[in-house]
Amino acid sequence: MEAFITVPIFLLSVLATFGVKRVAIRTQLLALPTERSSHHVTTPVGGGLAIVLAYLLGIAYSWFSATLAPPEVQALLAALPVALIGLIDDRGHVDFRIRLLVQALGAIYVLVLLGALPPIRIASMNFELGVWGWLLVPLALLWLTNLYNFMDGIDGLAGAETCFVAASAALLLLINGDRALALLCLCLFAGAAGFLTLNWPPARIFMGDVGSGFTGYTLGLVALLSHYHGTMSLWSWVLLLAVFIVDATMTLVRRVLAGQRWYHAHRTHAYQRAARKYHSHEAVSLCVLSINVTWLLPLAFLAGKHPEYGVYLTIVGIVPLVVLAGIFRAGRESS
Repeated sequence: MEAFITVPIFLLSVLATFGVKRVAIRTQLLALPTERSSHHVTTPVGGGLAIVLAYLLGIAYSWFSATLAPPEVQALLAALPVALIGLIDDRGHVDFRIRLLVQALGAIYVLVLLGALPPIRIASMNFELGVWGWLLVPLALLWLTNLYNFMDGIDGLAGAETCFVAASAALLLLINGDRALALLCLCLFAGAAGFLTLNWPPARIFMGDVGSGFTGYTLGLVALLSHYHGTMSLWSWVLLLAVFIVDATMTLVRRVLAGQRWYHAHRTHAYQRAARKYHSHEAVSLCVLSINVTWLLPLAFLAGKHPEYGVYLTIVGIVPLVVLAGIFRAGRESS
């Protein structure tokens, strides 16, 4: 019955997306086409605020229903400064080092609230990270936050990915009895689905940094909490996000090795090259969704069912994606 809360949240997200679009046009919060962008029409930005709203409603429900402990609710709220700095960046420009600092401070704050990280299962062994967790967790959150930003470059892709990951995680969490986090994921799903009503190709509004960075950071926080709860394997999360992880990582590594500025806008991701090759944002977004549903979701389910094989299943899931990204020359400047 609790899941029905997502229906009004979806409707509110739709209304919020339309509202943000109108405000963005009035205030000139617009994305202008450039030679480095994948769109050709001036488009309003900031639609990700609808996802932020849905998330806040989910957290409010968790707070008042006491389904999550107060420190966990406070930890989940660490995504809000990331959304705020993203909104400021959408309005003007914020140095990437300031954005990274805000994200890192939020991650440290979360670790202080939640305490020592539980062991991570790799094959048949459990590894205690100890003090290394204070380095690895912020790095993981920073990477997930920024790779989501990198992958928000064509119509519908980031929104559809959010819908898939949130809905799939909700299912896996519910199977393991974690109703609180499952409901929060469903709220994210409802928010992203509402946003997609105007973002699906041809997009009439973009997510913006306020949405992309916030969504990546939020999914990382929920994944971290599920690890503390012991209700969802981190390997399952990696598999659900594998398309974004592989494309963004390969592109970044190649650009860094080539001496390029990784934080500058470009069109060299595999998904961007695919969109240009097939002249369709919709086809690429649908292709990514099909890979997610038919290939990665079953592997994520198996990784949760058999955590001792999680690392092997993750490798099996990622290798074809690496090959695919290589075929589309992810990170290469040449066309």
